[in-house]
This record gives sequence, structure tokens and C-alpha cells, in this order.
Amino acid sequence: MTEAQSKKLGGLLARARRSQGLSTRQLARQVGVAYGWISSVEAGRFLDPAPDRLARLAEALNIEPARIDRLTKGSVAGGLPGLKTYFRAKYDLSAEEIEQVERYVKRLRGGRP
Repeated sequence: MTEAQSKKLGGLLARARRSQGLSTRQLARQVGVAYGWISSVEAGRFLDPAPDRLARLAEALNIEPARIDRLTKGSVAGGLPGLKTYFRAKYDLSAEEIEQVERYVKRLRGGRP
């Protein structure tokens, strides 16, 4: 991600946090990260923030992950785990259940990979 993208991302996250009336410490507790990390991301100091942490921030702040991906021109999504890895780790789904999720997502996307 470029420095300009990092600053835009930080601004988006800071505005969303403030609109929900959260401090960086409150958000950090909710997301499970250090408040200093959130402050650094909001200040645009990270050119390569951890995608899993950004995903948790997006979820906590009700920001569509696709919006973050557009803002960073895809640099975040490239570091995210695939569906199989994500659903296995997050929801402890069986291989068959993960295949069902993958088929459903493929159908939603109109058959595109």
C-alpha cells in the first residue's frame, strides 16, 4: 500500500471510530489489538498492516471489507486467507461444509473465481 493509501485508510478508520463514540482504547479492547497499533494505523504509519487485524477493525466499525480493499487498491485482500483457511479457523467447519460455502460464494459471484 502506498503512503497516500495508508493515510486515506487511517482517516476512514478514525472517522468510523469517532462516529461510534469509541476511543482507541475501547476499540482496541473490542478488536483484541494494542491501542497503539490502532493509533498508528489511523495516523497512516503502516504501509503493510496485518490483513486479519484490518478485517477485525472493519467488522467492529461496520465498514465493508470491500471498501477497505478498494481504498488500498487490493493490497489488503491479497494477504487475507482463502475461504477454506478462514472458515476452518474461524468456524471449525468440516471439509464438506467449507465446500458448500465455496459453492455458494461462487454462485453469488456469478460463477467467477
